[in-house]
Amino acid sequence: MGDRDNSVMACPPNVESGEISLVKTRIVAWLVAFLVIFNLGYLFHEILARDFMTARIGAITRSSYIIPLIALSFALYVAILVYLYPIFLTYYHHRWHPIAIGSWMGGLMGFLWDALQGGLIEVATFRMPASVFVVDSSYHTVEGVLAGTLIAIVFEKMNPQVSALDLETR
Repeated sequence: MGDRDNSVMACPPNVESGEISLVKTRIVAWLVAFLVIFNLGYLFHEILARDFMTARIGAITRSSYIIPLIALSFALYVAILVYLYPIFLTYYHHRWHPIAIGSWMGGLMGFLWDALQGGLIEVATFRMPASVFVVDSSYHTVEGVLAGTLIAIVFEKMNPQVSALDLETR
């Protein structure tokens, strides 16, 4: 019993541990970005901009939000950002710092996902004034920058040894 060889139990270096590490990184990045922007969205829409928004769009504003639907939207949005970050990192790694890449990706996605597409649909559908479109779209673009930056920070902190080429092959 005391002579048991434990080498069979060990994983080859950087094979399974690297894969698990990347999965853990993606989960933590998703969780951090989701919790921050979901709560920041509440703070912005319910506290900071509520009176401004309600005064301008009044009748179409719900008396209470459908939180599970909002949470689902944020969960999918952040999952897409976490999925896309390694792709952006692979493409831009030789030009920019990883944090800058995350910020750029998040800002682009925030603008495209919510500010441009969602905002224009709301203007076309709900008689939303341009001032609300500009304020809300600006917020969502900045929110995207924050989400992308947080995702990049988590990737960098949890996997400093993982290069863009490592991410490309996974």
